[in-house]
Amino acid sequence: MIIVHHKSYTRLRRIALMLSIALPVTACDSESDANATAGPAAKGAAAGTTRAQPPAKALAPAALAAWENYARSQCALEDAHFTPVAFAPVTNAEDSKDKGGFITADFNGDGQPDFLVVKESRGCATQGPPYGNAGPPNDFIVSTTAGYRVFDGFMGWIGPAMIARRGDRDVLNLPGGFNGRCGPVTTVTWGWTGTAIDAVERRNESGQLVDREGCAVSAQRPATQGGGGSFPPIEPGYWAAGGTCSAVIADALEIPIDQTGLSHFTEKQGWSGRFEVLRYSALGGNRWRMHGREHTEIGDEPAHRDIVVNSRTSFTELGEFGARYTHCPTSQIPRSLRGEFER
Repeated sequence: MIIVHHKSYTRLRRIALMLSIALPVTACDSESDANATAGPAAKGAAAGTTRAQPPAKALAPAALAAWENYARSQCALEDAHFTPVAFAPVTNAEDSKDKGGFITADFNGDGQPDFLVVKESRGCATQGPPYGNAGPPNDFIVSTTAGYRVFDGFMGWIGPAMIARRGDRDVLNLPGGFNGRCGPVTTVTWGWTGTAIDAVERRNESGQLVDREGCAVSAQRPATQGGGGSFPPIEPGYWAAGGTCSAVIADALEIPIDQTGLSHFTEKQGWSGRFEVLRYSALGGNRWRMHGREHTEIGDEPAHRDIVVNSRTSFTELGEFGARYTHCPTSQIPRSLRGEFER
């Protein structure tokens, strides 16, 4: 079983990566095999921990309602009919196959039960196999002061042994074998960032902190802080460069994303074509700089891009070939495209 979250520029290596899927351990550029043998860090993190929330017998009604609203919206994007799901507690990874299952945890440390739910196709009536080798989609349902919120997670099979206590909250240690540019990533830890659920830490087989490409992260820049820096006053998420959201999305469904204007920026990192954003800095006024690396077929090199922020939903890239960027609501982005960025 394979848990898949792709990066945009990795299409340059797609043919080689497809060949490696046949290997018994890992599929390159995918976070894979949730039940494979994990590295020392994953074993240590999962062992001897006490979970904050005892397993629930059923989803909280408010949590189920929040998830159903989210699932219906995802089915609508696929022009598919939503069928209500009967969820049952997951006791092992086998329980999460081909039926609705959930695990209880407390991801944000508020003392209220949160849930990780899994269901093939999210209850959307689709044609053909619902997920193939990647595994079914998993969503996080987190209790907040404003009610339950649903966060898109990963694809794969889950088990309660993956939940571990860290400080005052729970995290999910997802074992697997993902080969990045610098080496393998054997454990991806999903947890609460303060505003959302995301991959907050990655480690290699030696237990060393690494980034999403398996490159070592220095002690001065912990993996949980991502690229960091001073994030521009713009909406995090998806952006269309040089066109409307609908036009850019249509292009991205037909050709490789790194050849389109569909981009993705968060406080921790960003991608625009083959340009990877690692951090941000303010230049004064409404001007900002994105620092990162430009990836090509023969390697990558340091690069930066300067922008002028027009509003929270619009900015313009400076330079001879600068483009105007427009914010696109996540609800407009098909899941297949979101998976290319949100690994």
